[in-house]
Amino acid sequence: MKGQRRRCARPGCRAWAMRGHDFCRMHRTGGREPPSRDEALLRGRLEERIAAMLEQAGSAQSLAEEIGALRLVLARVLAEEDDPERLATSIPRIVDTVVRAVRAQRALSGVMAEHLTEALTQVLIELGLGEE
Repeated sequence: MKGQRRRCARPGCRAWAMRGHDFCRMHRTGGREPPSRDEALLRGRLEERIAAMLEQAGSAQSLAEEIGALRLVLARVLAEEDDPERLATSIPRIVDTVVRAVRAQRALSGVMAEHLTEALTQVLIELGLGEE
């Protein structure tokens, strides 16, 4: 049937859906239809996981949680962003931040190893097995 029109599938919206789509222009987000229930649940879980990682961040001298959170953010951007220009600016920033965090983690590991070496040397000296 020619000219058959449908209303927007968004609850409460009275606008006409765009041709070939279920939603009106206003409710088509970034060229995509609004996220499904499963996508919304996944997004919620990711946000909860990131929040939990950030809460634990100050508890140890390790950046593993922060690096994991950054990797989750990168995965989320890759999964959700459709605009090539925004991807081109977002991804290098996130990757650069991950690289800097990994470098900082390596520096922390070196400092912790140095402290461990000093502690072991002190124990050996106290036991009379090392040089004073």
